[in-house]
Amino acid sequence: MENYIPDNDTIEELIGEELTDEKKRELDEMRNSPAYPDEMFEAAQREEDKRIARKQVVKDAMEFIHQYDSDFAQLAAIERRELMEELEAKKKENFQKVADYCMEEYRKRNGERREGEYWIYMIADYFATGEGQTNCLMITQALARGDDYGEDKYKPITTKEYRAVREFHQQFGTWMLHGLRFLSREEFYSQYAYYIPPVMMKLSNAECYKNFYTSVHYNFS
Repeated sequence: MENYIPDNDTIEELIGEELTDEKKRELDEMRNSPAYPDEMFEAAQREEDKRIARKQVVKDAMEFIHQYDSDFAQLAAIERRELMEELEAKKKENFQKVADYCMEEYRKRNGERREGEYWIYMIADYFATGEGQTNCLMITQALARGDDYGEDKYKPITTKEYRAVREFHQQFGTWMLHGLRFLSREEFYSQYAYYIPPVMMKLSNAECYKNFYTSVHYNFS
C-alpha cells in the first residue's frame, strides 16, 4: 500500500462500518504509510466523532423524553386524583346543604321527624311553560354504605338526610334537586296518592324494607 492514498469516502466507509481485524490492519497500514495524509484521516475521524456524539445526544434526549412522559403521566394521574377528591368533597358538602335546607322546611311544617322513623319520603316537582310538569317521588331508608362509615364500622358519619339526597340525586339527577322537599308519611300518601301504585299504598303502614321511586312527566303544550 506504499502508493495508495485513500480518499475521504473510503476512510469514512471504513470507520463507519464495524471494524473487523482485517479492516483494523488496513487502517493501521494507511496511518503508517508515508504517503498517507494525516490531516485527511483526522478530518474523517472528527466526522465520525461528531456522528457518535450526535447519536449519544439523541439517545439521551429520547431517554429524557420517555422519562418526562412517564413522570408527566404520573403527575397528571395524581392531579386528577386530587381534583376528583376535591370535587367529591364539594359534592358531599352540597348534598348536606340541600339536606339541611329540606329538613329546615320540614321542621317548619311538621316539627322534628319521629324517633326511629326508618323511611324518608321525598317529592320534587318542576313546571315550566312549554316544558310541562315533572314529578319525582321516592321512599328510601337511606342506608349507610362504603365511605358513609369512618373508623367505627358500625356508626355512620353521614346523616340519613344526606344519604337520602344523594340517592335522590343518583336516581333523578341534579336539576330535580331544585324542587326537592322532605314529606311526612301522611303528606306523602295523602297529597300524592295518585302517583303511587296500589301495592305501595297497601304497604304504607307495613314495617318492612321498602324502596320506591317513580317519575311522571306530562305536557299539554
